[in-house]
Amino acid sequence: MTIRTRKATLALLPATLALLAPATFAQTAAHPNVIQRHPTATGIAAGMATHHALKVAARNRKMHGQKLNFAEKHPTMAGIGAGVFTRHEIKKHTAH
Repeated sequence: MTIRTRKATLALLPATLALLAPATFAQTAAHPNVIQRHPTATGIAAGMATHHALKVAARNRKMHGQKLNFAEKHPTMAGIGAGVFTRHEIKKHTAH
């Protein structure tokens, strides 16, 4: 694993954690946690974290003359997708 690959992986860590949070913090319906009570805010936070991580990764790759992948070329679209998916998963796995 090269240093650049590790840096890119670390840049995507916040988005990965945001996507895993609904499954990690699953609780009973009687005591929903903050993530379960605010799925839209969590989705927005996941999208913003993904967008920022991709912007940083793209800037670093561009600085080193490397080719950008699809997500790095379109960080806004990828951020929106991550946010929508996060909200969907929270709503899907939370008892109403």
